[in-house]
Amino acid sequence: MTQAIFTPASGGQSNLMLGNIVCTTMLAGAHSGSELTMVICTCPKDTGPGPHTDPWRESFLVLDGEFEFHLEQAGKLVPRGAKPGDVISIPAGVGHAFRATSETARVLILSVPGGLDAFFAEAGKPITSKMPPQPAQAFDRERFEAATQKYEVKRFEPARM
Repeated sequence: MTQAIFTPASGGQSNLMLGNIVCTTMLAGAHSGSELTMVICTCPKDTGPGPHTDPWRESFLVLDGEFEFHLEQAGKLVPRGAKPGDVISIPAGVGHAFRATSETARVLILSVPGGLDAFFAEAGKPITSKMPPQPAQAFDRERFEAATQKYEVKRFEPARM
């Protein structure tokens, strides 16, 4: 890709995930030659994805608020608090989950290679607001499950010891 891309803070397609998380694409995989994707997720308190693995590396930069990440270590998920400025990087295939622990929290997610934005577009639904709806909306579980299969996002089951 030899063309510079500019996305204003107010720009980017937003998709509602799991009924209450807004994921706004700031750099689509298609605009980077599929090299990377940048998405900002805005999460209300106690929301976030459950344990899963992804086919791409995800690196998180906490922008606002606080999160609790659960990161796979020796087959188990280990909790780790994260505040603004903290970075978490998760290789493809490594189990993880996260949830907002403050009233609202935002995180920048970079995925390598690109494609996370396409997953959000297929798993979620377009939304015009950059803020999560109150109350949470119902979400289409069949659509979500179809996208997880297509993009090989898998549930992570921690080892039982």
